[in-house]
Amino acid sequence: MTIKDVEKRTGLTAKSIRYYEGKGLLTVGRNEENDYRSYSEAEVNRLKKIKLLRYLEFSVEDVKAMLDMDVKDIEKILRQKADDFEDLRDRCKDKQELCLSLAKDYKKSDEVLNQVVSEYNEFIEQIESDEIAEAVESLKDLGTPSFSMVLLQTLMFSGPVWWLFLNISDGNFEDLMLNAVLAVLGTVLITAAWIFYFVQRSKHKERVKKRNRAQIWLFPILILGLVLGFALIMGINSLVQRLFIPEDYMFYSYPRFAMYGMIFMIMTIVVGGGFLLVGKTWNKDNPREDVENGWLWIWNRLGKWKWAVIVAMMLAMYCCVTSLTVVTEDAIICHSPIQPMGVEYSYSDVEQITTGIGQKKFTFQEHKRKGEFYYQIKLDGKTITFMTDASSNGEIERYDEHTYLWYEEFDQKLVDLGIPKQGDITGYENLSLDQEYIDRFIRIIENQ
Repeated sequence: MTIKDVEKRTGLTAKSIRYYEGKGLLTVGRNEENDYRSYSEAEVNRLKKIKLLRYLEFSVEDVKAMLDMDVKDIEKILRQKADDFEDLRDRCKDKQELCLSLAKDYKKSDEVLNQVVSEYNEFIEQIESDEIAEAVESLKDLGTPSFSMVLLQTLMFSGPVWWLFLNISDGNFEDLMLNAVLAVLGTVLITAAWIFYFVQRSKHKERVKKRNRAQIWLFPILILGLVLGFALIMGINSLVQRLFIPEDYMFYSYPRFAMYGMIFMIMTIVVGGGFLLVGKTWNKDNPREDVENGWLWIWNRLGKWKWAVIVAMMLAMYCCVTSLTVVTEDAIICHSPIQPMGVEYSYSDVEQITTGIGQKKFTFQEHKRKGEFYYQIKLDGKTITFMTDASSNGEIERYDEHTYLWYEEFDQKLVDLGIPKQGDITGYENLSLDQEYIDRFIRIIENQ
């Protein structure tokens, strides 16, 4: 076909077609009869591609290189171009707002206008600096979802769903409406997280791939961290028993805040240490450090406060470990950070007993939460609360066969001493335990 036919088919001018031919983007044969250019269907399609790529603001040199590339390389370049257009859109938005603001400022006096223009110039220098560009890039990386993070979000948001299934299987329909609402909300959040991931993956494939590569060690670290954290908790528990707990103990208990705090800090130290190690190893192979993970980012920015944070965590760990109460056959030993070796009291030193079932749905005091059995004693002016998570002496055979029997025996000894006691079985039906244990708690509460 002739060049006029090609003009109609492609929308390009004859001048543009000859220009692309001269730049080597196109090779055209000649008609043997009249020596005019003769274009094939393949050349028309090639010109259409050239026109499209030029519209997307690729240079002639870029287009020439892209025409001979394989599909994967072209796809990568086009996705990067899409990211560039997104950046350009953000910059144009900023410039639009600056134009509108400057239009208002031009109405002011020359002195004020000059001051404003100077401020704008300083602002432009700041936003165009390498530091700001680096920070913006880091924020984009942080806002890019990864497969590992979406998987973690799925595990977190699925909690209410599992809670709903467990309640239905147990026949517990008391809070079914609230449970169902939370389960629906969890399902919506899980769906939104996956939709966002796949949308971002289609739009910014390379950025998401980079994010996935940067977090490839997330799950192995978490699993290893859980194993090591559990081993460390068991080791600390064993050390506490050797240092603070006599052999003839009946049971011992930590305040729940101390127990949770200890578990949280151990997991933070173990998992955080794993992230730091992998982050540093990864960055050795990536000089740009643009795959720096969150833990390493935090660690590097702590600066001179690193050791202060470590010392603070060690002190917090010490406070958690030493905040326990041990009950033996004839004594109560109260340990605290100030008196780590403990102060020993006899049973007769107990001033008051209060026991019952928690009634509140929402409260920070765990012994008052609905369906929680608690046993409180007032001793030396302070209140000590025991709950169902106390640890018994594994060497006492009857405790292995009859869980919570230690509470019943402890209570009987105190009642036999004539210590005043208040007990209320209201709400016992909310106890989500085996009937054997519920019966034992009722006997303890009603034992006057």
